[in-house]
Amino acid sequence: MTDFISEKYFPENLSASCDQTALDPSLKINASSPPFGAIYLRLSKDDEGSGESLSISNQRKLLLRYAQEHHFTIEREYIDDGYSGTSFDRPGFSRLIEDIRNKKIHLLLTKDLSRLGRDYIKTGEYTELVFPRYGVRFIAVGDGYDSAFSNSDWIPFRNVVNEMYARDISRKIRSALLTRMEDGSYIGNFAPYGYEAVGRKHRHLLPDPETAPIVAFLFQRACSGCLPSALAEELNDRQIPCPSRYRFLKHPGTGTAPRGKGLWTANTIIKLLHNPVYMGDMVQGKTKKISFKSSVCQTVPPKKRIVVRHTHPPIVSEDDFMLCQQQLESRRTRRH
Repeated sequence: MTDFISEKYFPENLSASCDQTALDPSLKINASSPPFGAIYLRLSKDDEGSGESLSISNQRKLLLRYAQEHHFTIEREYIDDGYSGTSFDRPGFSRLIEDIRNKKIHLLLTKDLSRLGRDYIKTGEYTELVFPRYGVRFIAVGDGYDSAFSNSDWIPFRNVVNEMYARDISRKIRSALLTRMEDGSYIGNFAPYGYEAVGRKHRHLLPDPETAPIVAFLFQRACSGCLPSALAEELNDRQIPCPSRYRFLKHPGTGTAPRGKGLWTANTIIKLLHNPVYMGDMVQGKTKKISFKSSVCQTVPPKKRIVVRHTHPPIVSEDDFMLCQQQLESRRTRRH
C-alpha cells in the first residue's frame, strides 16, 4: 500500500491500527448506533457525458432518499463538482477527511465506489484502512455495499474496474484531442494574445482587433533592433495590459488575477516573439501529463510537437518573423 494517505492526512501508522480489535471500542462500526451522517457527491467533467443520472442533484436525491428509508440523519454534505476521481486533491473530499479525523462523521454515503475515487490503490486505502480506523460506516448505495454488513472481498475488484474506466476515458480523450490538433483545430482554453478563438467543436483563430495591432507593433520594433526590455517599458508606460491581465479582464470569472502588478516584462516579450502562431502556423502538444492520474506535466521536445502550417490568418509575415528570430538569436549570441 502507498503511504499517500498516512502522509497527507493521517500521520498515524494506519497499517498498525487497521485491525478492528486495535480500535477504541467507541470507534467500532456499529450498525445499530445512531450515526452522524454525511453524503459525498462528486461529478467530473468526464462524467458529464453520462447524462443526468450522475448529476450532483440526482446523486443528492438518491442518497437522501436512501437515508430516509433507512432512518439515517444526514447532517453534512460534501461536494466536488468538476473534479476527477483519479486525484484525491479535492476541496470537498479534503474537508470530509478532516471531519472524519476529528470524529465528526460516523456514517458516509456515496452513490457508488467510483464517486469516492477511481484510483484503486488510494480508494482501497480509504475503504480498507481509513474508514475502519475511524469507525466510519461506509455505504456505496449503487454498488449495494455497506461496511457494517457486506463482505469487502470484492471491493478491490470494483475499484480496479473503476480505474480501468478512467484510464479508458483518458485514452479516448487524448486520441480525440490528437486528431483535432493534427487537423489544425485550436484546443487551448484561451487563444494566444493577439487572437480570438472562434467556433465550438473545431475552433480556429482570428486576429483580435484589440490586441493584434500590439503584436504587429512588437514585431515591427523588434525587427528594427529594439530591445525586449525597452518594448516592455514602452507598453507599461502606455498602460497597455499584459497578456495575463488582458485575459483576466476579457474573461472575468474564469481564473485568478495575474500575480504582482500585471506588467509587461522582457521575458513576456521574448516568448511572444518566438511564437510561430503569429505567422499563421499552429504549434500544439507542447506539454503532456506524465500519467492520467497526475496533473504534473512535462515539456515535449520541439521536434515532437504537432505543427500545422497556415491554419489561420497571420499577424506578421513569415519574412518578418524569421528576421525577428535572427535579431533575437544574434543578441543572445553576443550576450554569451
